[in-house]
Amino acid sequence: MITTKERELGTRFTYINIVATLINFVFLAFVIGPDEIGYNESFGALLGLVGLAQGVTFLGIIRLSGKLFNSDENPLLAGAVAVTYGVAIVGLMFALTPTFIANGFSVRGISADTVNDLSFYLNFTQFLFAAFWIGQVVRADEGQLPSWGKTVGNAQAYGSAAVLFAFYFGVIGQSLFVPALALFGIVLYPAFIYAMSQAFSNN
Repeated sequence: MITTKERELGTRFTYINIVATLINFVFLAFVIGPDEIGYNESFGALLGLVGLAQGVTFLGIIRLSGKLFNSDENPLLAGAVAVTYGVAIVGLMFALTPTFIANGFSVRGISADTVNDLSFYLNFTQFLFAAFWIGQVVRADEGQLPSWGKTVGNAQAYGSAAVLFAFYFGVIGQSLFVPALALFGIVLYPAFIYAMSQAFSNN
């Protein structure tokens, strides 16, 4: 059973997560540019903090979703919450690490560029498990989500999973993968998280 305080916290988490996701996208797509690879000395520290906010709030949303949708009576949702939470913790560990390495005094054998690139590709695993979690949230919904939220959730979950598996097996080109990633990660994901904010705020 979710409490009023937990509902309020969940609502705050969703809004912060949406803002952090959009800020991250704007910087990577327009300020830094999609062609630059590795750690950015000018904005790396700022993006690390944005990533930290994004990761912490995502963890909060995942954990509280189990209470909101009664995962105690839904083993698939409980499993999705547990596994996605664990994967997200691993991703969170990479938020600040590149900047710590870049500013390190005696770093040997590893670079901020390497860890930043590793974090980038680790995100795809996190996206895949997030799709699994979203799909189970939609399945467990009993009217908490707005009707459009279920549609968006299903589209995000199944669409992003299909694209990520196509990328994993090397059957999708960059010309299709990049716009698909933008659609599912920058449009549908924030839209679903906004639907989650409505579910948290509706008593």
